[in-house]
Amino acid sequence: MKISYRWLQEFVETDLTPREIAQRLVNAGIEVSAITPVVEGLSGVVIAEIEAIEREVGTTASGHRNKLCRVRLPDRKFTVICGAPNAAPGVRTAFAPPGSTLPGIGEVKAAVIRGVTSEGMLCSEKELGLSDDHAGILVLPSDAPIGADLGTYLGLDDWVLEIEITPNRPDALSVVGLAREISALTGAAFRYPRLVVKESEPEASRLAAVEIEAPDLCPRFCARVISGLTVRPSPPWLAQRLRAVGLRPINNLVDVTNYVMWELGQPLHAFDRDTIARRTIVVRRARTGERITTLDGQQRTLGPDMAMVCDPERVLGVGGVMGGVESEVTNRTSTVLLEAAYWDPGSIRRTSRTLGLATDAAYRFERGGDIEGLTEALSRAAQLMADLGGGTVARGMLDVYPSPRTHPRITLRLSRVERVIGACPPRDEAVRILQALGFAVDDSATDLQVIVPSFRRDIFQEDDLVEEIVRIWGYDKIPLTRDRGGQLLPVTRPPGLRLVRAVTAQLTAAGLTECISYAFVDPDRLERMGWTDAARLITLENPLSRERSVLRPSLLPGLLEAVRTNASHQTTDVRVFEVGHVFMPRREEDVDRPVHEERWVALALTGLRFPRAWHATRDRVDVYDAKGMAELVLAAAGVSDWEAMRWSDDACPRYLEPGRGGRLVAGDRDIGLFGEVAVPVRETFDLAAPVFVAELSLSALLLLPSWMPHHQTLPRYPAVQRDLALIVPDVVTAGEVEAAIRAMRLPLLTRVVLFDVYTGDQIGSGCRSLAWSLTFQAPDRTLRDSEVNELHGRIVGALVKRFGAEVRGT
Repeated sequence: MKISYRWLQEFVETDLTPREIAQRLVNAGIEVSAITPVVEGLSGVVIAEIEAIEREVGTTASGHRNKLCRVRLPDRKFTVICGAPNAAPGVRTAFAPPGSTLPGIGEVKAAVIRGVTSEGMLCSEKELGLSDDHAGILVLPSDAPIGADLGTYLGLDDWVLEIEITPNRPDALSVVGLAREISALTGAAFRYPRLVVKESEPEASRLAAVEIEAPDLCPRFCARVISGLTVRPSPPWLAQRLRAVGLRPINNLVDVTNYVMWELGQPLHAFDRDTIARRTIVVRRARTGERITTLDGQQRTLGPDMAMVCDPERVLGVGGVMGGVESEVTNRTSTVLLEAAYWDPGSIRRTSRTLGLATDAAYRFERGGDIEGLTEALSRAAQLMADLGGGTVARGMLDVYPSPRTHPRITLRLSRVERVIGACPPRDEAVRILQALGFAVDDSATDLQVIVPSFRRDIFQEDDLVEEIVRIWGYDKIPLTRDRGGQLLPVTRPPGLRLVRAVTAQLTAAGLTECISYAFVDPDRLERMGWTDAARLITLENPLSRERSVLRPSLLPGLLEAVRTNASHQTTDVRVFEVGHVFMPRREEDVDRPVHEERWVALALTGLRFPRAWHATRDRVDVYDAKGMAELVLAAAGVSDWEAMRWSDDACPRYLEPGRGGRLVAGDRDIGLFGEVAVPVRETFDLAAPVFVAELSLSALLLLPSWMPHHQTLPRYPAVQRDLALIVPDVVTAGEVEAAIRAMRLPLLTRVVLFDVYTGDQIGSGCRSLAWSLTFQAPDRTLRDSEVNELHGRIVGALVKRFGAEVRGT
């Protein structure tokens, strides 16, 4: 949201610069993302009057006639060539004399056009940097002071603060709300807008009526009637103020509703009262199949949970979101029914997303408005509308409020402030802070009795008030303390966090890049990856879109999206990983959780194994790279007793190629998997090159006994190496053979390394050759050949017996 600095100064007396204000707001929990001038590069432009049109001088590229204008300032006259169709005698406009500067143009100089000297420029809004409108020169009111600086007159010497408001602070979505914050932070005087309504006969209740049939969707609806209006362009000060905050001026009546929404935070809507059947507003639910053409010209189908503003015959607008074309203000409008209402936040959020209408009004209503502030905003807008449109405000207000709400009353103990934050401001300062923020405070007793204003819907309990005090008082006021005994206690982290950090460090050191993907995924993609059982998926009740409607059961969809995004940007060598939660149906152990969550790590590799370089090979990553990365995760977790196993024919996940991956098992527990992404899944994600993945359950790894490293001195006696080559059936994996060797627990066997795998005609079909290097070593003596031969023979005998292996000569 954009906020004008000069606009803020109308309600809080502060001399702080925009940057200083931004710093104070950020320290108080309100983010200011940018500070920019309203117009940059504008100087020397003044208000001038076209005194006369002397003659025409050719034609412009757009077909308009160039006019030689005589332009008047108090002390001098200029001749200026202008092609704007609205340039006419008596018009007061923006004039850039020679030596002035314009945004994007630079210094203005006298120029010779068709043999005539043009001394400066008459400027459009585009040339002034106000908007993209360059259909004609900027026309100012007839009483605009000739010779005055244009920037000062229009308020262009201003700065815009871009504010990022969290969903729990709808009160800060207005100029007045931020001014109240600044007043509390600085102690500067705060002024609320002056609300003086000049009413006249007849009574509003004789001109219109309001009925609420759905009080759960609209707890309160207020309206005023303004008659005798004339629709015209807004005055320059109002139009420019709206432009500064990113709004496009339309006309004086519509602009007032936008102006008050930005000023007070309450969205309003103006109906042409004469188009309302029986002059009666009815707030009800939409009927099945009902349709409306909204102000953006789109016809929309409505649902039964949507709140509608109607008359007895038809729908007039989508409540809290957007009005309809049937009752919009036009150039013929003379009587306006001005609406201010409070809408149920959940209903507005659902309606806005269902219809695809993200409006400024919906943005505020879905965060919750100020149900008690409707009348003030309505009165402010009604008087402005009457002043700018030459109309009169009918006496009284239509206010339907079936169930008035009470203000919460909270007891605040200053001892609680001390306990929570470790310090407490003086009692008078705590009271001042709360009162400056709009809270009513009774400090006659030991404990403060605080009444929460209706615009602070985020305050429910005592600790909320503690937070309000400390953020305004200043976090820097909290003293630095240490343990009274003078001991420095070591930092202890939970095992899960230690594991996450160890895994992240290990994979980052291996050259992988960490990703953070959405927790919401596309159910259609999940189905194509093999998650066909809807009961295993957690579906959101109110998703942002269908593509983000299911909680992820795996981290792989997000990583494959990351690989695809990189590929679309010509980055084909990708090595990424993510640590995050996956979600499954609730289990018995999930006592206080609606779903079961586990923390996993997943990784994806594609492209070249090494970066392109003259000395590097052009080898591409394969399934063993993914398996190796999984081994790094296991090492980081301190797990040493594990093995990789083949999938059974029907157990391999559909998103992996059969025979191109395996399970990671520790004891009788599956802890992860690795493999090559199946071709149909690659097509789903539009991935041309093979992708290799691995994923492991960190939650499962935490339950395994950790390997404890032991110190071992360097060997003093030589080692003996023997090679062992076996021919085994091709269904026997190297991992199974190696596990059998290690299971013998031979005390002198210190190392087993697979160094060769061979299949071919020399060993026949259905078999393959596996060769290991075996290292034997004793810590206290040099081994004899007889000892090594005996151990080697035991290994061969055991493998021949178990796997039907045949020893191959080497």
